[in-house]
Amino acid sequence: MPERRRRTGSFEVERTTGSHAVLDRLFVYGTLRNGQTARSLVANQITRSIDATTKGKIYAFPMGYPGLVEHDTAVVQGDVIWLSELAATFGLLDAFEGADFARVVRKVMLETGQEIWAWLYVLADPATVRLGTLIEDGDWVRYWTEQS
Repeated sequence: MPERRRRTGSFEVERTTGSHAVLDRLFVYGTLRNGQTARSLVANQITRSIDATTKGKIYAFPMGYPGLVEHDTAVVQGDVIWLSELAATFGLLDAFEGADFARVVRKVMLETGQEIWAWLYVLADPATVRLGTLIEDGDWVRYWTEQS
C-alpha cells in the first residue's frame, strides 16, 4: 500500500472545505480527550472544548492508545478542541502522533447538532487495524476506564 501523505497546510483545508479560513479546531478521540494521559500536551492551548462525534471506527492498540479509520456508518465519540498558537501546537502534535498517523480535515458533529470541519488524526495505514482491537461503541474513554 502506498504511504499516505501527511496533509497539514491551508491547501488541504481549502481543497476539502472550499474555504481558505484558518482551521483552528481538532477532533480528539483518544489520549488527547479531557481527563486522558496526553491532554496536558495541549491543555494550555485549548480555548474551548465541546463533545462531538465523527464517522469512523477506532481500534485500541496494546501500546495504550487508539487509532481511527474512516467508516461511513460507525460513530466515534470525542471532543472538538479549539487551539491557539496553531503552528507550534500542530508541530508538537504532529511529532507526538508520529508517522503512524496523518492529520486530515473531516466533518464532525457537535453535541449541539451543528456540523463543522475539524482536523483529526487517522491511521496513516488503515491495514494497521489488524494489530488492534475494535472498540465497538467508538468511545475510547469508556473502553480505557473498563480496562484499568
